[in-house]
Amino acid sequence: MLKKTTLILTLVAFVLIPVFSGGSKESSASAKQVVLRLGHDQSDGHPYDLGVKQFAEGVAKGSNGAIQIKIYPAAQLGNSPEQIEGLRLGTLDIALSAFSHVTGFVKELDLFGAPFLFETEAHFGNVFDGEVGTILDKACKEKYDIRLLSTFTSGYRLLFNRKRPINTIEDLKGLKIRVMGGEANSLTWSVFGAIPAPMPYSEVYSALQAGVIDGAENEPVSVMLNKFYEAAPYLALTDHLVLPMGLFMSDKVLQRLPKEYQDLIFSEARKAAVWERTYITKKNASAIEEMQQKYKVIVTKPDKQVLLEKGRTIQDTMAKKLGLEALLAKVRATPK
Repeated sequence: MLKKTTLILTLVAFVLIPVFSGGSKESSASAKQVVLRLGHDQSDGHPYDLGVKQFAEGVAKGSNGAIQIKIYPAAQLGNSPEQIEGLRLGTLDIALSAFSHVTGFVKELDLFGAPFLFETEAHFGNVFDGEVGTILDKACKEKYDIRLLSTFTSGYRLLFNRKRPINTIEDLKGLKIRVMGGEANSLTWSVFGAIPAPMPYSEVYSALQAGVIDGAENEPVSVMLNKFYEAAPYLALTDHLVLPMGLFMSDKVLQRLPKEYQDLIFSEARKAAVWERTYITKKNASAIEEMQQKYKVIVTKPDKQVLLEKGRTIQDTMAKKLGLEALLAKVRATPK
């Protein structure tokens, strides 16, 4: 039986809306307006949301209005796993989602849940805008019939919890930490001494309040915008993960479009990703400062040497288990 969310999504199926041609002879591509639906799980105004708006505006301008992208923020069309399912079912066209929500279908993406994989933010961009990004797009197409248009970033993520300040790896012992899904994410917190607890993002705040979990990890701007600090005021600048956020699109929908519009969509997706990476880096820095000054959160900078050592071991473990040693080598060899 289809989930309720999926049933709702089917009511907003992919449509082609005719527009007036002004009496001139035009191609079938320009004689119709394509309306694509794009979903994500963050609030309106979040850097992810602003990034996809840049994408939508670029596509609309580049196609002279022939391609319109309607954005549904805040999980209006289901949580991230449901949105990824919707791409396959044909009930959604584009979704901005963490790689972890696609790892069950495309194993290559699970490697990128390993901690401390990117040495710099430039390294992150070079990885996903280069050969590795091409490899991942091909894997997504072959294994799940979706395309990886481009990769946004969370910036460096931190750990927040409701129990105590985190200064060393020993302070993590026994904390129940929400994880997104994907084996690498769970393995990370297990190796660090915590207890991983898979949970939908939409349930994190209430779970913190109720004591179901002790903490979670996210980028600073999301911690602030979602007010997670209210229930978990201890922030640890672990910088353990730069989360790849894939801008995924149904390949079936993409193939319905003329080649020139397919190229436009990829081009504008990459431009939007570059813009978002720069923007969120600045917003993360200001979010930490604002939470300290305005909301009196307690911020610590844990000794990361042990975490870094364990992180490299996790990278090797995941690559070997997934059969992706060559892909990990490419990531490590990419210019920093």
